[in-house]
Amino acid sequence: MQWLVVTEKASVASNIRKFIKPPPTTLALRGHFLELDFPKEYNYWRNVEPKTLFEAPIIWVTRDYKIYNALEKALRRTNRIIIATDNDPEGELIGYEVLLVGKRILGRFPFFKRMRFNAATPSGLMEAWHKLESDLKWGWVWKALLRHKFDLITGAAYTRLLTLSRKFGNGNLISWGSCQSPTLWFVYQREMEIRNFKPEKYWLISALIDLNGTKIKVSTEPFNDRALAQKFYSDAKSARFAIVEGFELKDETIHKPMPTDTDSMLQEIARIYGMSGSRIMNIAEELYAEGFISYPRTETNVWINVNHEEILEMLSRTHLGKFINIENYNPRNGRKNDGAHPPIYPTNYYNLSDLKEKVWGYIARRYLANVIGKDAKLKKWKLKVKLNGVIMDATGKYFIDRGFFNIFPYFEPKELIYIPKLESNQILPVIDVKLEEKETKPPQRLTEAELLKLLEANSIGTDATRADYPNIIIRRGYVIKKNRRFHLCKIGEELIRLLEGVDRRLVTPETRRYVEGLMAEVENGKLKMEEALNKSLEVYKTLYEELYKVLLQ
Repeated sequence: MQWLVVTEKASVASNIRKFIKPPPTTLALRGHFLELDFPKEYNYWRNVEPKTLFEAPIIWVTRDYKIYNALEKALRRTNRIIIATDNDPEGELIGYEVLLVGKRILGRFPFFKRMRFNAATPSGLMEAWHKLESDLKWGWVWKALLRHKFDLITGAAYTRLLTLSRKFGNGNLISWGSCQSPTLWFVYQREMEIRNFKPEKYWLISALIDLNGTKIKVSTEPFNDRALAQKFYSDAKSARFAIVEGFELKDETIHKPMPTDTDSMLQEIARIYGMSGSRIMNIAEELYAEGFISYPRTETNVWINVNHEEILEMLSRTHLGKFINIENYNPRNGRKNDGAHPPIYPTNYYNLSDLKEKVWGYIARRYLANVIGKDAKLKKWKLKVKLNGVIMDATGKYFIDRGFFNIFPYFEPKELIYIPKLESNQILPVIDVKLEEKETKPPQRLTEAELLKLLEANSIGTDATRADYPNIIIRRGYVIKKNRRFHLCKIGEELIRLLEGVDRRLVTPETRRYVEGLMAEVENGKLKMEEALNKSLEVYKTLYEELYKVLLQ
């Protein structure tokens, strides 16, 4: 009987038919086609007390009838399945959904194999085809199922409570989630820092000096007393020459980048192009499915089981080939290994001028910078001078060797100034002296890259999910994005003030981090899924009761 190969994406199914001979029958699912929900009687919001959802039964319902019907039809023709979904917990759960449909038809799980690959390339797919596994990674299945159950229960209970509350909801949908809440809280915290900031004035005396035709700006330490600053300015402004008091020159190294993991990719591309994390991830998923990059959801920055010779040979035929010198081959490794996927790397040349090319170009250039690039070498200098007894200084740096920045220029240091070695008591002409009045500035609002970095640092979500949360709080109307920065909206502020006033655990990262820790224990087999779910829900049941009391007052 013929095998049925089930994939998540049509492009992966197409590549399997193209590269595996003879071509197998394939079916692309388009992601989750089943989902968890409450029975119908629980979905009438005004007839069901939200807190009853913590104890309500959860059932599987069909999310995509077209795909479900196509799968059912295919399974009636064969009971031999190859699950070729993405190689991560969500992909594993989708594979489990396929088995559940098979069980409905056959009364048992169909006979199946698991096909795992990290790149939808000819070599990646053919290797996976010849190394089919006999089972799912059940730790991944239960971890993903726990996440879906927990998010359904808590999200529905809190969202209904807030929405139906006359004291707060006023008929508007007030969405709540245990990840989106701390994401919004980070934006709120920054907004409060800005509002509560008290500017303070200070004064600097600066001078422009001539160093063989190069203008160097030196300045004093800040003065908090204007009168004292004015006194020193009076002494310095008449100086025609600056006397060198000291000059230091030190070596500095900027190490080439680590192999690319998901969080690094999202944060850096967001910095470079201002794209949202969710947009970047969608593009990366498309590039992966079409065979241009390896699997883009990974926490690994250590090279394991990757054929660099094959990748470098492919890149040598692209416009990046000019950077490849095999004598410089020396990959740098980090310390993170999720045990499932290699770092992200290019697998084929993408040469269309669009957003995909920008993401592919970043991945390809960072790969080359890591594998054949060299550390950048700089000289860092510090100059101290005296103008009529007034001490001023300046610092700067300049390249000795640009190293990997020749390949990966995105974060290259700017405004580098070369100056020759100077000797003590050397005399330098003064061009101008100024007394500058300045004011301390508040922190800026968060960018997408900064918010994503906070989510990673505080274990909000995973590499596979956290890119979505900044976009979610925008869609909910809690924040808006202007000039690449997040601005808090009135409803978002009111929601955080309400929740924080009830219990900070409703908005700060610690509570969700605890839940993520339980999910990791389920993945590692240290905890049963239902036990972890009960532990997670107990925390949020207690917080729900506190919020309920406040909304009733």
